Amino acid sequence: MASDARLYNLQWSVYTIIFIVASSVTLGLLARFTARLFRLSASEQRKIFWGFTFAGPWIVGFIIFVLGPALASLYYSFTDYTLGKSIKWAGLDNYRTLLLSEGRQGRMFNTSMLNSFYYALLGVPLQIAAALGMALLLNREIPGIRVFRMIFYMPVILAGGPAILLAWRYMLASNGGFVNEASRQIANIFSGFDYLYRLWIYLMEAFNGFYIGVMRGDALGPLKYTIPAVLAALLLLVLARGEWSESKRVLAWRSAQILGIAVMFRLMSKGLVAQPIDPSWIYGVGIAALVGMLTLNFASVRQRAAAHVLILGALAVVGVFALKHAGFALGAGETWRYLIPLLLVVAPLVISLVGPRTPQTARRLWGAAGVLSAILLVRLAWGQFGDGRLEVLTRYLTLGSTIERPADLDYLQKTYPTWLLSALWFYGAAIAVLLGAALLGERHPRARRRLLRGGLLVFALLAVSSFSDGRRYFQAFLDIAEATGKPNYHFALFHDSLRLFPDRTRVPLWMNSELWSKPSLILITMWSSGTGMLIFLAALKNVPQSLYEAAEVDGANIIQRFFKITLPMISPAMFYNIVIGVIAALQTFETVYILQTPLTRDSLSSAAFLLYARTFQELRIGEGAAMSWILVVIILTLTVLQFRFSRSWVHYEA
Repeated sequence: MASDARLYNLQWSVYTIIFIVASSVTLGLLARFTARLFRLSASEQRKIFWGFTFAGPWIVGFIIFVLGPALASLYYSFTDYTLGKSIKWAGLDNYRTLLLSEGRQGRMFNTSMLNSFYYALLGVPLQIAAALGMALLLNREIPGIRVFRMIFYMPVILAGGPAILLAWRYMLASNGGFVNEASRQIANIFSGFDYLYRLWIYLMEAFNGFYIGVMRGDALGPLKYTIPAVLAALLLLVLARGEWSESKRVLAWRSAQILGIAVMFRLMSKGLVAQPIDPSWIYGVGIAALVGMLTLNFASVRQRAAAHVLILGALAVVGVFALKHAGFALGAGETWRYLIPLLLVVAPLVISLVGPRTPQTARRLWGAAGVLSAILLVRLAWGQFGDGRLEVLTRYLTLGSTIERPADLDYLQKTYPTWLLSALWFYGAAIAVLLGAALLGERHPRARRRLLRGGLLVFALLAVSSFSDGRRYFQAFLDIAEATGKPNYHFALFHDSLRLFPDRTRVPLWMNSELWSKPSLILITMWSSGTGMLIFLAALKNVPQSLYEAAEVDGANIIQRFFKITLPMISPAMFYNIVIGVIAALQTFETVYILQTPLTRDSLSSAAFLLYARTFQELRIGEGAAMSWILVVIILTLTVLQFRFSRSWVHYEA
């Protein structure tokens, strides 16, 4: 039996070698044939043949083990495929369930994605701060420094091990755990630390309670306007202060781009999988196509031709899906809702392809894009600004309130949230002001100053009024609960956290409470920041000491030297750590898998962990594949944005 098994393995090894050699040679022959079609010389053809032949094992392996499974996963994401059952085409149903948070699985995916964003938004900055702090400490030439560097890097080697993570579970135990006991002992010795420790517990539980309320879908009420208003006010304050410069123009332009991409991503993630699809998306795709056509003026003829084919192909796909959804039939009312915008979009694109490219053609395209934008704005505003919704702006600009029946629970939960304007309009207004400031620039300084100051005043009033009204909205739920004697479920954990300031016996319930489960994971991540520390340490070693000496002669203190010399010089290392940290945070799996308990499974679950559970535990291959592709798109988009907007602050040596 053993000899038969060895013979069988040897036989398949020989077959594998033959396949690798044959596929590599075939790939080389195809490459040489392609080179011959392009009429390359015989020597170039030989180089291409041998190059692709020797690279063949890697290329074939990539196709079989990476590209093939990826394409299969993409196909499965559009199917209702459960392992052991037949595959059924489902179209966009999986994406619709996940992106629109439909059903239990949709809500779980929404919760897991918010957990992953929590790890990225809070964990990555803290991890980078810890890595940079350790690198600054270890960037000294003192006796035994190599031993300290080894000790600081040791957690990276140990952190991924299950034994170490299980040890962390014991150290983070609420009763008798090392972390709580050590913190409590220090607090008993130093009274100042005791107050800061309790204040930290209070603020952490309040913040996490609020975040959990958002994850559960509790209505924010007027507070949903506070975030865009405060963000816009801060940006406009920076732009309005001091003299105008090129750096401020870049800041305004980049901020508008980032906000615009975020708003568009938010709309696309839900709008394109909605049932039914809103015809407004046809106008939106048409505007994007027209702008794409206009940006191709500086491209070559071949690039323009390829781009035209892609743009018209995308429009054709959108048109087919829209008309199929409408149940295409001439004269049907539903069909004309999609057919009319499709004709309005296609007509200027087709006309632009006829004849030579002239300035008049570009003006026509700009005019068509403006008309489509106006139609889209009217369509969106028609449904949003009706039923007196514009009163939100007038009341907030006069420091008034929009809550009319604070004692009516049904009004607070159902009527009032649907009456409020979408917060995306506030983001859109901020984008418009930022773009206006960037375009006015130095050419129209008076108009730019008026725009910035007026926008700053408006957004400051909106921030103050919406925050004050948000407090009234939250207080109304508490007043109703107290008057009726019923529990309050609206941001309940947030209200409970704010009720009492922690006493001296209070400790964090790291692994036993959803308020502390995510901070515990971030704490472990910070403990294993040695990789980032090594990268920062290498960057610090390359900073010329002559810069510090010159700055010290000029009277710069240690803080000025850090922000004016150290950070700019190590910005490439900072950028690398941010990109890798964000990707790792969105792919968090091992720590969640080991640290989770029945009490913290939902509060710890990341997108990658839910993908694993849905695919390999529940065997729902279709939904798992859809989750993986959504995660791929998010990670790819964030990475591209980081590379796109890193040019203004990352400084590479010439």
